[in-house]
Amino acid sequence: MAYPNTPPPEDPDERGRQRPGNGPGNGPAAGGPPPEPGPGSGAPPGGYAPGTPPQGGYPQGDYAPGGLEPSSATGQPNASERQMGMIAHLGGGLAGFFFSGFGWVVPLVVYLVKRDESPFVRDQSAQALNFQILVTIGIVVSWVLTFVLIGLLTWAVVAIVCLVLGILGGVAANRGEWYRYPFNVNWVK
Repeated sequence: MAYPNTPPPEDPDERGRQRPGNGPGNGPAAGGPPPEPGPGSGAPPGGYAPGTPPQGGYPQGDYAPGGLEPSSATGQPNASERQMGMIAHLGGGLAGFFFSGFGWVVPLVVYLVKRDESPFVRDQSAQALNFQILVTIGIVVSWVLTFVLIGLLTWAVVAIVCLVLGILGGVAANRGEWYRYPFNVNWVK
């Protein structure tokens, strides 16, 4: 878009930034200060044309390219990291309850796939994996104890504790909390 009495820009990338009053020797491309927008120029008070981001950054309120949110390496975990932490805890609790002894599969998959992408997901999936390994040991011991009839009771206790703590861990991870089980081991770090 060209304005009257304004020469076209020499650089094709500067076309969208051309405003009235920009001439040779004016503006950031020539090393001078950016001109202030005049009345009726259509530019906001910050001096940028509508839809044009400030140099060196993204428009206010937007995220990096691709719609990605900031990582937990710089602060609170973002929504996708919280979701993966929730999947690790909740998936482990549900699988441990319904498929006794296989609750470790979901946290293991999350850990192997996402451990290098986020410290939050690595920590939460490792916590869930360690707890589910402990639950698997409890289920095996309960299976052995079924020969003396107390195994059915211990299996029910282990399954319910697995489900309840998995749900609590999933809810806490979804809120962005670094959840710790009341009792756990640290085999996977």
